[in-house]
Amino acid sequence: MRFLVFSTLYPNAAAPTHGVFVENRLRAFLRDYDGDVKVIAPVPWFPFKHARFGKYARFAQAPHREIRHGLDVRHPRYLIPPKAAMRISPDALASSLRQSIHQLTEENWDFDFIDAHYAYPDGVAATKIAAELGKPVVVTARGSDVTLIPDFAAPRARLLETMNKADALIAVAGALKGNMVALGANEQKIRVLRNGVDLDLFKPSDQARAKAQFNVTGPTIASVGHLVERKGHDLVIRAAATIPNVNLLIAGDGEERRELTRLANALNIADRVHFLGAIAHERLPDLYSASDLLVLASSREGWPNVLLEAMACGARCIATKAGGSAEVISSADAGEIVPERTSGALAEAITRNLQISKDRSAPRAHAKAHSWSKTTAGMKQIFDELTARSKRAASVYFREPLRSITSARPRLIVTVDTEELFDWRHFDSTSYSLPDTQDINAFQALCERENVKPHYFLSYPLLTDKKTSGYFSEKSANRNLSAGLHLHSWVTPPQSDSSGAYYSYQKNLSGDAQREKLNALIFAFEKAFGAQPLSHRAGRYGISSACYPILAECGITYDFSPSAAFDFSSDGGPDFSAVSNHPFVAETPNGSVYALPVCGARAIRHTSTFLNQDQNAPGLHTGQPQRRRNWTRPMRLSPEGAQTVELKALTKSLLASRLPILTFTLHSTSLTVGGNAYAHDKSSVDRILNVTSAYFDWFRSELDGEIIPFSEFAKLTDT
Repeated sequence: MRFLVFSTLYPNAAAPTHGVFVENRLRAFLRDYDGDVKVIAPVPWFPFKHARFGKYARFAQAPHREIRHGLDVRHPRYLIPPKAAMRISPDALASSLRQSIHQLTEENWDFDFIDAHYAYPDGVAATKIAAELGKPVVVTARGSDVTLIPDFAAPRARLLETMNKADALIAVAGALKGNMVALGANEQKIRVLRNGVDLDLFKPSDQARAKAQFNVTGPTIASVGHLVERKGHDLVIRAAATIPNVNLLIAGDGEERRELTRLANALNIADRVHFLGAIAHERLPDLYSASDLLVLASSREGWPNVLLEAMACGARCIATKAGGSAEVISSADAGEIVPERTSGALAEAITRNLQISKDRSAPRAHAKAHSWSKTTAGMKQIFDELTARSKRAASVYFREPLRSITSARPRLIVTVDTEELFDWRHFDSTSYSLPDTQDINAFQALCERENVKPHYFLSYPLLTDKKTSGYFSEKSANRNLSAGLHLHSWVTPPQSDSSGAYYSYQKNLSGDAQREKLNALIFAFEKAFGAQPLSHRAGRYGISSACYPILAECGITYDFSPSAAFDFSSDGGPDFSAVSNHPFVAETPNGSVYALPVCGARAIRHTSTFLNQDQNAPGLHTGQPQRRRNWTRPMRLSPEGAQTVELKALTKSLLASRLPILTFTLHSTSLTVGGNAYAHDKSSVDRILNVTSAYFDWFRSELDGEIIPFSEFAKLTDT
């Protein structure tokens, strides 16, 4: 597999400890599995390298490119003006990433997916560029990106959009997953993969010798992290002041160094508080071995690696209840979680734990349960699926059908999503009922009177019910209708853990799950109709480029899934906002699939004026989707929720784009009272039937159009 790691949280020669946990996870993965990887780790642009500029100088000092642990790491610059960083940084990072990928392309290096770390702004930028390139992206949330940043309205909106559009999400702690779900992310999409610890690097050494390195003797505690308010070093200093003879080693650098030094002087313990500055990652085992306890007094955390590293070296840990800390200190053998973030509570916990800190084997044993192997195995599972999805999508190219699909007369094909009755707010494999064929027959009888032969896409429960499948097979034998497949993943076997709204979209299932469910659906269809199905519509229109090789492999030749002008990405579905209504052919290694989108466009609100939907080439092309316009609304060529006058206006707009065939569609549940939001009472159902009848009459009489059966469309594509 080839993948691109993207993050501003990544070490460089000028800041070797910055984001080292991202580098550590990548190195752990590459120790266990093969991968061709390059790293794009942008740093903010700053013009001056002089040390007087502090951390800003380190931005300038960072190399533009370096080799770290055998990996090619590039550090492009991005501009973030003062006081505007939070708002501007996602787009600045996206521009930087776009340029870096262009350089890699010129060097003849391509990748299967992007592995992005830190959901905002890094994940926002990566998801945007991945969409432009048609590449999958996995985003890892690590802490304040989903705990602090969502407090701001604009970043929160972009963060939620990113979590919805990313192909996979990783949280480094269960607590962070809870934050993501609370923000609106789909729970089924999030995998908790906790950071591990390098047990070979972090291991106990002789404590007396280690203490000598730091010029301390006697009880010693450590506080590790950037010298910023949220790390709570001041609380640890105040706690140490109340415990006689205890030494405090503070490792880290930052803006509070001066204030913390003043505090130690004011409390008369300056001789016992040792400010070590930033310590190289490789030297941390000596610090932990010298310490009897590690104290982490943070107000916010993701998955604090320092706890596991200290435990692996034999030190017990005390931490405030922040982020994933309680998930790390999950046993009394490891240390203690302090429920109150006060210096007094910390002092009491330090005193208790110093009495039992001599047993350094118990923390080490606890840390051993957190090696990297489980995390890297979980990464491999995600990365394999993204790689397969990327390769399937890359194997597909789109073209327009043969020019023979033209006609002087407008043509229309009528399709019906024929499905079980269920609650659209939930996707339950058991909570559904079957429609009464008499309800469907009211529509079918209308079609027969109008000499229209609709094409029904049947879901698994209908295909396996003798009465329902018998109705359709008899009508099909009499050539009054035709039928295809409708994949509702949640009611199609085999059942799996892939449930919920996110996996109700076919494109989000693994390749193997799609094949298995399609084959089960095909078997049920063949049993009901005695023939191989040729056509398909994904439930909830959940199609993507990567689905077409699987459809072709399963013998599906015609797909009716794309729904032009609609964006379903808010809960993980496809974005068809820029998709053309024109038919297209998806050419795959397994054969061709002819696709006919559900016709639609965006109407200016409170009018029957439609915007041109067909400016782009036919197909599911990558690139920038249309911006969602608040003054427009998407509408499809359907009697559901539409008036006849609106359908007429939409049809004229579509025909102005020279569409060879229009697709008129509705759901079978709209024919049953209470079946969905369009059919809340009998008058609503009657209205749908009346609008349909009026539209058919208008299409034929005023437009001189013809309503063709599926078989005629199939013949056109064969020529």
